[in-house]
Amino acid sequence: MKKSVLVWLLALLPLFGMAQQTDTISSDTTVFVKGRKLIIHEADKTLNIKVYGKTEKGDTIADDKVYEATYNDEQTTERRFLFSTPFSNWKTKKDARFDPHNQGIYIGYCEMNDAFGLGNADNVNLRLSRSWEIGLNLISGHVDLSHDGHWGFTSSLGWGYRSFRLDGNATFRENDGVTTIQDGTAGNMYSESRLRYNFFRLPLAIEWQDKIGERLFVSAGIEPEWRYGVQSKGHINGNKAIFDRELNVYPVGANALLQGGYGDIGFYARCSLIKMFKSNHGPKIYPCSFGIVWYW
Repeated sequence: MKKSVLVWLLALLPLFGMAQQTDTISSDTTVFVKGRKLIIHEADKTLNIKVYGKTEKGDTIADDKVYEATYNDEQTTERRFLFSTPFSNWKTKKDARFDPHNQGIYIGYCEMNDAFGLGNADNVNLRLSRSWEIGLNLISGHVDLSHDGHWGFTSSLGWGYRSFRLDGNATFRENDGVTTIQDGTAGNMYSESRLRYNFFRLPLAIEWQDKIGERLFVSAGIEPEWRYGVQSKGHINGNKAIFDRELNVYPVGANALLQGGYGDIGFYARCSLIKMFKSNHGPKIYPCSFGIVWYW
């Protein structure tokens, strides 16, 4: 950009000289060179030149000023504008492209915390090794936010399954409109009991990345979640059973999502911003999870 601007200005110097010696050129002149617009203004022995950019299709952008210079008998002033209209033709080298990490498959462990964050609530006895989630992000999109390929906004639509496995003789039950963790008795022995549901998720994140061999990246954002197929199921006295459905679980939730990794492999942590059960209709529980992602 700097080199081409200087070439244009050198090519136009004879015109500037003519303008100073004669009145054959007006005080305000517009010149188009390779799709870029140059506005030349002369007043009180001062010459001002403004250069405007162009779109990827070669169309001039009326208000996208990329260079300005002012000349007089005493000094020369130059200004260059590094950022142009959002999402215009910023990239100047191959490594500057933004490569989003928002499409792939993930699997991780789940917990139920009594507040926002990772951890497990004191009143919920989960078997972590059997509490897990798996999901796929298949539809994705992104928008570049910087000319150097370091920053971008990413989004995707994913589907998955989540299961919270209780340890011991207990299960989630709904009684009189209130969901509780109910202990089994000698006559009703619960085993392999779990609360499970399917979900759709729409992560919206800001991602930073840098190419160091492969791409090193970190992203953070908000993730709306739509839940369906909520069930409390397991075994009672050795027989499979579905104990309750729905269980006052909010059908819509939202998670804070943090991801990071290198190349095609990453790690994630997500923590719910909203309680899992409706107020006064279930325990105060915030689901959370952490795991590994394979991006493609």
